[in-house]
Amino acid sequence: MITNNRDDFNQCVALVFDRLYQEFPKETNITVDEFVDSSNEEMTDNYFATIRFLQREGFISYQILNYDTFTGVTLTIKGLKILDTLSTGDGETTIAQEISIALQQHSKKLIGAIIQKIINLSL
Repeated sequence: MITNNRDDFNQCVALVFDRLYQEFPKETNITVDEFVDSSNEEMTDNYFATIRFLQREGFISYQILNYDTFTGVTLTIKGLKILDTLSTGDGETTIAQEISIALQQHSKKLIGAIIQKIINLSL
């Protein structure tokens, strides 16, 4: 199955941010298999790469990667600040709330737009 790396990236960022925002400030463990079918090797690889990218860019931190599980994962101040940012739309919805809504709607287009907004805010 051919996947679109950017779609995988957007979906993974949304899932990770949604989980960590709900758990904040507690550390949590993230197993990639929770988010993606392990039989899809390309998508699994993209999710691993995305989580490591989020850590390198300072949005999240984790203690260790042990086989398929990132342990002690939490948002950084940078990640929390971005997710608590009010959306430019109605002025009352945060980016974290937008992510949650987009995931509930299974909207790749909406998820992509929100992740692009996050990228723009982080520059």
